[in-house]
Amino acid sequence: MAYDTLLREAKDLPEDMLDQVIEFMRFLKYASKKDQMTSGGNEVTARSFRRSYNPLADEFISIADDFDETPECFKEYL
Repeated sequence: MAYDTLLREAKDLPEDMLDQVIEFMRFLKYASKKDQMTSGGNEVTARSFRRSYNPLADEFISIADDFDETPECFKEYL
């Protein structure tokens, strides 16, 4: 029933808001895992915990070809 409600509510949202909803859901999952680590019988140290999802996996980040070059306005200082 909760899944039906979630789908019905998400159906009318614009794409950018859907992205926010997805990120919030991932945050809730992360917070839940973190709570489970600190409580309960099977404790796991924070050092052994690794994120399983790369937040940038769905996006390609490009860097300009001249990223490492000194900007023209600073060349007189070098």
